Amino acid sequence: MKSVLAAFKFLAVSGRFDEAKSRRESPTLAALFFPLVGLVIGLGLVIVNRAFEPHLESELLAVVLTATMLLITRAMHLDGTLQTFETLTYGPAFGESARPTHVQGWLVVLFVVLLKIRAIEVIGDTRTLSLLLTPVLARWSLVIFLYGAASVAEDSVAAVARNVKGWHLLVTTTATLMFAVYLVGRVGLWIALCLSLFSLLSRSYLRSRHGAYTYDNLGALIELSETLSLVLFASL
Repeated sequence: MKSVLAAFKFLAVSGRFDEAKSRRESPTLAALFFPLVGLVIGLGLVIVNRAFEPHLESELLAVVLTATMLLITRAMHLDGTLQTFETLTYGPAFGESARPTHVQGWLVVLFVVLLKIRAIEVIGDTRTLSLLLTPVLARWSLVIFLYGAASVAEDSVAAVARNVKGWHLLVTTTATLMFAVYLVGRVGLWIALCLSLFSLLSRSYLRSRHGAYTYDNLGALIELSETLSLVLFASL
C-alpha cells in the first residue's frame, strides 16, 4: 500500500518524494504501480467524457477533457515541459532570474496543449479507449526512462531510479501491452512501440544536453508521451 500511495504522490499529487527522505525511504515498488496511476487518471477522463459527450460538441469536449487532464495532475507535467525546454534553450547555467525570456518554453507548451485538444477532437469512435489507455502508456514509458538511469540523474530522481529493477520493467511492460492489445488490438502495440522508442531517444538526448535527469524532465516525458499517444490514436 505504501508503494501505491508513493506512486500516486510522485505522479499525480506533488510530483516528488520528500527531498530529505528520498535517499533512504524511496519505496522500492513504486515504479511497479506507475501504469496503475495512469489507469486511474484514464478512468477519470472516461467518466468526464461520458458525462459531457451528450451535451457538448467535439470541439468543446476536447477542451474540457484536456483541461481535466491538467487539473488531475495540477499541470505539473506541463510545468516540467516548460522548464525542460527553457533549460534546453538557455542551458543549465541560467537561473530563473537570469533567463531573458520564456517564449520558447511557452510556445512548446501552447503547441502541446493545442495538439492534445485537436487530437481528442478528431479521434472519433475510439475516443473513450484512447483516453483510458493514453495515461497508462505515458506512465509506462516513464518506467522505461528510469530503468538504469540512476547514475545520470539528480539525487532525488536517482533515489527513485535506483529502485526500478529489471523485473519491474518486465511486469509493467507485460501488463501494459496486454491491456493495450485487449482494448485496441495491434494499434496498441504500434503506439506502445512508438512511445518506448520516444522514451529511449529522449533519455539519450537529455543526457547529452543536461548530463543529469531532473524531475522536470520526467514531467516533460509524461506530457509529451501523452500528446504523442493521442496524436497516434487520431492518425492510425
